[in-house]
Amino acid sequence: MRPSQVNKLYAKLTPHEQAALVIEAASRFDESEADAIMEQVERKHYIATHADYTRRIHALTALVGQYGIEYWKNRTLMLLACEHADLGNHDAEAPALRFLAKVLALESAIVEVCNRLKVDVLAIKKMAGCPYNDVKPEELKKADVELVQQYTDMFSGLVQI
Repeated sequence: MRPSQVNKLYAKLTPHEQAALVIEAASRFDESEADAIMEQVERKHYIATHADYTRRIHALTALVGQYGIEYWKNRTLMLLACEHADLGNHDAEAPALRFLAKVLALESAIVEVCNRLKVDVLAIKKMAGCPYNDVKPEELKKADVELVQQYTDMFSGLVQI
């Protein structure tokens, strides 16, 4: 089949089919086929929200997701370690305390980042499905500064401050 005939077939595919074929071509490093498919993708003009708004809302959504993952991961591991310690495994006490330190640092970092972003920390926590008031402000002062900085850097990398 000649290239012009193939291109006509690409134009008859749905956007989902075209996207699937581009991925397949890219996985084979077949740049010419990928380009040929992309040339046949219908072009549309859209009215969209401001680019800065769109970037920020995507970044805040990523922040919500990352915070939620870190929160529930550390809470779960801390509770598992506490359960093992309660059952008499004295070796589990140290990991439980390490995870508690991570939880405190995580909470301190999300408060810091939200303050910098001028975003309500309770809204972020609610969106992440996390409790709003499980850590008291005075407990945050006890957070390990180095861990807080690591979490702050991670969150700040998601949202350009």
